[in-house]
Amino acid sequence: MYTGVSNLATNMQMVRANSQSRMALNTAGQEVSSGKKADLMAATKGDYGPLFAIERNLSQLGLRAGAIKDASAKAAATQLNMQNIQDTLAGYGVELLAATDLNSQSQAFGVASSARGALDRMISAINGQYAGQALFAGAGVDAGAVVDAQTMYNDIVALTVAAPDSTTAIAAIDDYFFNPAGGFMTTGFTGSPLNAPGAEIADGEIVDYSLRGDDLAIRNALRNVAMAAVAANGDHGGSAQDGMNMLAEAASGALSANDGLIGLRQGLGFVEKQIDNAAARNTSEASVFEINRNSILAADPYEAATRFQALEGQMEAIYLMTSRLSNMRLQNYLR
Repeated sequence: MYTGVSNLATNMQMVRANSQSRMALNTAGQEVSSGKKADLMAATKGDYGPLFAIERNLSQLGLRAGAIKDASAKAAATQLNMQNIQDTLAGYGVELLAATDLNSQSQAFGVASSARGALDRMISAINGQYAGQALFAGAGVDAGAVVDAQTMYNDIVALTVAAPDSTTAIAAIDDYFFNPAGGFMTTGFTGSPLNAPGAEIADGEIVDYSLRGDDLAIRNALRNVAMAAVAANGDHGGSAQDGMNMLAEAASGALSANDGLIGLRQGLGFVEKQIDNAAARNTSEASVFEINRNSILAADPYEAATRFQALEGQMEAIYLMTSRLSNMRLQNYLR
């Protein structure tokens, strides 16, 4: 018996085989290059729930990683500015105390001559920013923390220029910095009385990494630098001895203020450690979910490569068969 198959039918069969093999080859090539299974339905056995849950957790961990990174950077910037404040205060405190103990006016006033510049540096540090946001302004991150150094100094001098002695001048400076209704709290500090929002570093764990420019330790540091500057520049109504008394008070106050700054930095350092630990935990959790996702989606590279080679050989055979069939003609046979 003879069953004839037309050339058109044969050609259609070859085209279909070629199309199927090409699709299978592309799928295998995609799995080889990406390392992931192309057929999600088969990979998940029709249940996408676990995969979607893993993707959601990874997305949440990614967002949290960004928040942790931002908090870490802000805390580090705050720590650096605090170091600048502390170094500036300590830069003349010890020398000034030694000079006043020796009761050497020339030496004491020589050391104190840098106090006005020190005030500028400290104010600059307090007005420090990270990514366009004020570090020491509390919740008012869009504004500066304190007024500029010249404005603050002018406000202080307005209180001390007519002070007849050191006691009155010191009391005026203390009133400016420590009285809740004084100049610093009413006009000097331009930030918010509320802390900046904390960062969520884990479920239900929020850390407050911000410091405010109206913190008592910072005000105390500014008080002693400003007092030394007023004495050194003679911006008070007392005698040279009154100036020495003010320098002695500023020197001893600078040492105690340094302890307060150390306390602030220690607290901030503890928060930085919390943030670092949270970053490590977040990375570890993300790694676990990545492993779980790969267990569902990852393709066996050896199996995918073997399948790719087999399909490649199949395609070559189809091309060869197609070429030979296209050359089969009755007239060629009769020749």
